[in-house]
Amino acid sequence: MSSSDEETLSERSCRSERSCRSERSYRSERSGSLSPCPPGDTLPWNLPLHEQKKRKSQDSVLDPAERAVVRVADERDRVQKKTFTKWANKHLMKVRKHINDLYEDLRDGHNLISLLEVLSGIKLPREKGRMRFHRLQNVQIALDFLKQRQVKLVNIRNDDITDGNPKLTLGLIWTIILHFQEQNKTQKNKTIQNKAQFPPQSVSSIRKLP
Repeated sequence: MSSSDEETLSERSCRSERSCRSERSYRSERSGSLSPCPPGDTLPWNLPLHEQKKRKSQDSVLDPAERAVVRVADERDRVQKKTFTKWANKHLMKVRKHINDLYEDLRDGHNLISLLEVLSGIKLPREKGRMRFHRLQNVQIALDFLKQRQVKLVNIRNDDITDGNPKLTLGLIWTIILHFQEQNKTQKNKTIQNKAQFPPQSVSSIRKLP
């Protein structure tokens, strides 16, 4: 075979390969499938939806980078849970209550309502039953109380807390901490301003009064 024939065959194979690639890309666009993610971007939440479903169906093993991310997230949640539990118990001890597991002990809503009562000084109603309906109702009472105080609760529902959702339970307690810390700061600032406007009279000035 001559060199010209070899070049012709090579050109044909290249054209054929290009046409196959273009046809595949065209079919992909027509089917609406997404292009594969770039190399190294393999975290589950960065994958296209069809790849996420594929991973779930195959129960694939996490790669080292994913395992590291999961470990960091788990450690962060563990530290937050421990810190928030201590904070809640510091206030609940005023009404002789104590929680051991933040996710479990807030599920019926009673401890949550008690925590809000201590922080706000306001007595709240509550359901005394032990059924799921009563638990949901108690948690909803707490959430409604926070909403009345203009506290923004993003995607937190009563069933999330009743079911012991870790992420949303942590998010709720963090929101409560921020709100009442800000309230305490505001009250302290008002107290300082009032003292500055009306300073107490000294003993010598009182003695000089007729």
